[in-house]
Amino acid sequence: MTLIVTTDLSVNTGPSRVEEKLEDKQKALRESIEKGQPKIFGVSQIVIGLLIISYSIPLLSTETTMILHFGVPWWSGLMFVISGTAAIVVEKIATMKTVSACLAVSVVTIIISVIALILYYVDIASNPATTCHIGSDHLCDQQYYITRFSTGMKISISIVNIAQTALSSAFAAILYNQRRNFTDYATLGQ
Repeated sequence: MTLIVTTDLSVNTGPSRVEEKLEDKQKALRESIEKGQPKIFGVSQIVIGLLIISYSIPLLSTETTMILHFGVPWWSGLMFVISGTAAIVVEKIATMKTVSACLAVSVVTIIISVIALILYYVDIASNPATTCHIGSDHLCDQQYYITRFSTGMKISISIVNIAQTALSSAFAAILYNQRRNFTDYATLGQ
């Protein structure tokens, strides 16, 4: 804050150069964040998270495997919803703190997504579809169809999970670049 004394001895206050520069940088940060359109990333992440959760519900009718035992679709889907919500908040409140928090959540989401992918493929390899044992009705036994359905659902969920990993990685890269570009002004705005 600068003090300005006029010839009639009245004192006026105005923003200092640092405050003006900080305000300009915060405006530039907001415009830069909005250009990256975090709301689109956020809504996409929320939809993919809910998609993973909803796709995993039919797995409850199959035999319980490692994926269901550990609840992988639910905690990974929930993390995607949280990450999407953080992205939407960043668009509404574009400050260095929210960008840093969203970046941290995005990185954790990427890590969880990779762990979930590994668990999906280990589970698929550990529980392959059984061979078809043709019964008297010339159809395969029920276990064959159950394991095929379970494997198909896990592959579908893992493909959606790969898309989520790519989406989170792209968004984290955008946030990292924004944060790096405005790091010099982070301490001034706090």
